Amino acid sequence: MVNPLPFIHQPDRVARKTSDVPPSSDGDSTVLWHTQIVYITIVISIALIGNFIIFTAICSIRRLHTIDNVFIANLAVSDFLFTLIETCSNTTRRHNEAWKPPHDFICYVIMASSVLCASASVFTQTAVAVNRHFAITRPLQYPNFVNKTKIYISILVIWIFAIVLASPPLIWRPHNVICGEVESYDKSPTFEKVYMTLEWIFIFIIPFGTMSAIYFKIYQIARNHANRVKPGTSEESASRTGTGGSMRRIQISNFKRQLKAAKMLVTIAGAFLVSWLPFFVTLTLWKFQKGIQINPKVFTIFLYVVYTLPAVNPAIYAFWSRDIRKGIKQLLFCCKRDR
Repeated sequence: MVNPLPFIHQPDRVARKTSDVPPSSDGDSTVLWHTQIVYITIVISIALIGNFIIFTAICSIRRLHTIDNVFIANLAVSDFLFTLIETCSNTTRRHNEAWKPPHDFICYVIMASSVLCASASVFTQTAVAVNRHFAITRPLQYPNFVNKTKIYISILVIWIFAIVLASPPLIWRPHNVICGEVESYDKSPTFEKVYMTLEWIFIFIIPFGTMSAIYFKIYQIARNHANRVKPGTSEESASRTGTGGSMRRIQISNFKRQLKAAKMLVTIAGAFLVSWLPFFVTLTLWKFQKGIQINPKVFTIFLYVVYTLPAVNPAIYAFWSRDIRKGIKQLLFCCKRDR
């Protein structure tokens, strides 16, 4: 059956033959094969449970109903769907080539899922970066300019754009490629090259160019702010006295909170880039530079790194956000108490 991950095709078939099928005589390869199964099973379990807990905590606990957390919940949804649809189906097929989806429609969903979820994730991260920029650079106007209704609309737009980006291959790739045994996209090389270029532009170049510019600007603001409030400066002394001092302390506290949120988002964006970029570069070289020989195990390693990201993100949310940590504890405590 064709590989459901739209980024991989023939290289995955080679990788399965070299590393994913347990041989009867090679003990080391057998151990490696079983290690892969154990590892990916753990990753899938952590990703599904972790993102479900994050989403449930944000939705069910009122004090977590903040604008930033709405975006975090959306990231958890994209990671959950990626793991449920893409990781589970592709892993099942990699370790059991006889497996087939119960209906052809599911083949189309699986084919589009990786681009859909990856683009939804990176679009959300870009939207959050823009939101952080307004919150830090225009703190007085921000409450009037940004509200939850606009955020919900932006999330809807994000998923619409993600669907638009993920859908084109379903138009030109024939049914026997999406749901059959055909292992090549060579019938439409021009479409494939144009589509890969668009993926580079919309999943990497534009989002990370935008986020880099915004976070560099936030870094400059934070550095200037830190220099102004060093002990002994006039602003630092003013922050200790009178009504003006109280207002100044509130402003400093709000700025530190906004800056910490920005640090969490930089970590999330960095994890996405580190996970997806090596795999994407390797796949691009394989598809369009026919003379380059790439070890099939490299694809397997980079693919498993991509699969690991949804399991890592919930830990990033909990590490940087004390409110999310408290929300998770509250949610788990209530579940235990209800029993």
